[in-house]
Amino acid sequence: MKIAEAGNLHVAAAALGVTQPALTKLVRRLETSLDVRLLERTARGVALTEFGRVLYARSKTLQQVADDTLTEIGDMKSGRSGQLRLGAVPTAVDTAVAPVLKNLLTAHDPIRFFVTVQLSSRLLQDLQAGLLDFAIASIPAQVPDELCFLPLWQQQTHVVSRKGHWLQRRPFTLEDLSQQPWLLPPANIVLRTWVDSMFTSAGLAPPKVFVEADASPAALATLVRTSDVLTAMSIDTLNTPMGSGLAVLAPPAGAWTTHLGLFWRRSAYFSRLMERCRDSLLAAVDQRSGAAKA
Repeated sequence: MKIAEAGNLHVAAAALGVTQPALTKLVRRLETSLDVRLLERTARGVALTEFGRVLYARSKTLQQVADDTLTEIGDMKSGRSGQLRLGAVPTAVDTAVAPVLKNLLTAHDPIRFFVTVQLSSRLLQDLQAGLLDFAIASIPAQVPDELCFLPLWQQQTHVVSRKGHWLQRRPFTLEDLSQQPWLLPPANIVLRTWVDSMFTSAGLAPPKVFVEADASPAALATLVRTSDVLTAMSIDTLNTPMGSGLAVLAPPAGAWTTHLGLFWRRSAYFSRLMERCRDSLLAAVDQRSGAAKA
């Protein structure tokens, strides 16, 4: 794994605390036992062959299983219930993550949580890499085979501006919107694709991006609140303090529906703590849905 990550035998050997000849000898023994080439030389060092990539992927899975097992045994020895690494999109923090943490805080067993807040694409990447146990993220059109998920709720996203923006005071066209400065995520993010397609489907060029941020637009809500910058934001976020001073723009500004889900690795050990977290999350979602209908 170190060789694949470093792309260089010398660097990998130093990281492992062995000599390069010793590491090269180990690789050759492994290639001989498998009767395949695992590495090929490149101008910058070495790269994995097709067989090497398969072995690397399986090795990462085995390493994660080993890490999970050691963590579980360590928790059992020390009397802890365990640690859970939870990732969530920003809009799920107040509506889902906080209620779950509050509920599990009352448990008598000592529990440790690691929480990270990122965009959906980054969360699913970290989950697949074994850096997270759970991820609350948008459900993509194609869910990777190595992931399982449960649908949670639908989320409405709208184009928003500051209250008092001239677009809030009079009718406007999509062309007017396209001429405004925008705060948007990178082009590979679904939200950005939606906003761009709102214009391109009408025969217009994509909007002028003033700020491109690899984070939720809510993280820069102050910019939108104090300027003429536009962005797209979920109703859940608008209903939190981050949405203060912001308002939804009327049509022809677009509106989109996102389906959020709870994701975990298919190969992961589903611990009792994960079961409790999942059940608590589903209860919080049910309570949220009930409040919305009331």
